Amino acid sequence: MKHLRDIADRRDLSATPYELAEAIARGGMGTVYRARDRRLERDVALKVMDVPAPSPSEIERMRDEARILARLEHPGIVPVHDLGTLPDGRLFYVMKLVRGRRLDEAARDQPLHARLRIFARICEAVAFAHAQGVVHRDLKPENVMVGPFGEVLVLDWGVARLLAGGRRAEPAGTVLGTPGFMAPEQARGDTALVDERADVHALGAVLRYLLAPAGGGRAP
Repeated sequence: MKHLRDIADRRDLSATPYELAEAIARGGMGTVYRARDRRLERDVALKVMDVPAPSPSEIERMRDEARILARLEHPGIVPVHDLGTLPDGRLFYVMKLVRGRRLDEAARDQPLHARLRIFARICEAVAFAHAQGVVHRDLKPENVMVGPFGEVLVLDWGVARLLAGGRRAEPAGTVLGTPGFMAPEQARGDTALVDERADVHALGAVLRYLLAPAGGGRAP
């Protein structure tokens, strides 16, 4: 099924400037591929919906995700370059291709002072998002990338939410986040109560992870 889906995506993108390579990440709504922008002759990351016949609400959720990410212009957040629609109605959007290692891998060979410096950079990016009215809702070491030049980027804003003027909170009982990092209100499914404080809770869990010996602690 994966092979057939990848073939379909390559065919559907033939009318765009992008040529797909391998899949590099998969989430609940879409797959992120390494792709080639033929116009600018550079590699990019391209996220495309996996849903074969998306509903209007699913399309709007993906569009919201791209728009939220596009408004977060910060060195610690991956920029969005483009947004488009495939012939079958699925959305895709294009981002900077981030190279490096995930924090859960990179922290293992970093001294404590370097891990704390990385954590401070994460906090700066999240604080900027909060200033824009955006809450991430799934902060964890796997969603942070440490680049080859020391850059620190917060990734995977797929469940992020714009607190004012965005889509309504999910129905009560919906659990979004990762066990060990999500706040109690997230774990209970109290979606209307989830705001910036949930991210602060997750940051505390990330810090605890980084303070473990060799920065390889388990989720609390």
